[in-house]
Amino acid sequence: MAELRFPGVLAAVTTPFRADGSVDRDRYGQHCAWLISEGVRGVIPNGSLGEYEALTGAERAAAVEIAVEAVGAGGSVVPGVSGKSAAEAVRWTEQARGAGAGAVMCLPPTSHAPTDDEVVAHFSAVAEVGLPVIVYNNPFSTRVDLTALLLERLAQVDGIAAVKEFSQDVRRVAQIRELAPSLEVLVGCDDLVAEGVLMGATGWIAGFVNAFPEPCVRLFDLCMRHAWDEALPLYRGMLPALRWDADPTFVQAIKLGQDEAGRFGGPVRLPRLPLDAQTEATVRKAVAGALEAARR
Repeated sequence: MAELRFPGVLAAVTTPFRADGSVDRDRYGQHCAWLISEGVRGVIPNGSLGEYEALTGAERAAAVEIAVEAVGAGGSVVPGVSGKSAAEAVRWTEQARGAGAGAVMCLPPTSHAPTDDEVVAHFSAVAEVGLPVIVYNNPFSTRVDLTALLLERLAQVDGIAAVKEFSQDVRRVAQIRELAPSLEVLVGCDDLVAEGVLMGATGWIAGFVNAFPEPCVRLFDLCMRHAWDEALPLYRGMLPALRWDADPTFVQAIKLGQDEAGRFGGPVRLPRLPLDAQTEATVRKAVAGALEAARR
């Protein structure tokens, strides 16, 4: 494989809302800059964790602009550009390019369950804008699975550079590396990072990195060096928290994790609701355990 475009840990950043529901733009920029200072290689505004579907168009555009300014030359900005149609995804890709982002991340069209040919056409249109594209496989939210065979086709599209793999099937990493070796495989599910790296993933698009970035970066680096004697105790201690990244309430859980770690997570927007008291207590305990494991 040529030099990696997306090595290390990228943060799918949360969007901070004030008590009145508005986006706290200053806090958003500060959070992006802090993540880079903690060793994260880049930030992804407007991903699923960023609640992009609950943002207005102006808020979504501002998130990219704020992230680019906050990160500067210290890291990369890879906005999520997903949309119901190719035209919508293309518009957001053009906006990302105009704001100075260096790449984009995109789901298949979210309006319907597309055929394989439609998936290829969708991503081809996005890639024509000229930025490197991370295709995002999340069959739970899109009703389409970017299998290794389909990724083999997508790898032939100029500009498709990587895949965020969130099928939750760790066997996929090896399959993709075999059938589409030109694609960088980025772990998309926090509680599969060690397994993913072992099978050939070279990056991690992480969620709980918003709460505790340094331990996440340290864990990933240990895995990449195959320093398993150090990596696995840390990983096991973090797993009860990391598992929430694959739960339907992952946004609430990760924002609560930020609060528990002493950072601002804050509220979510409808249709998401706050966690119930029992679930909140479970998340807080898991995050406390992860932070304790990181201190050992």
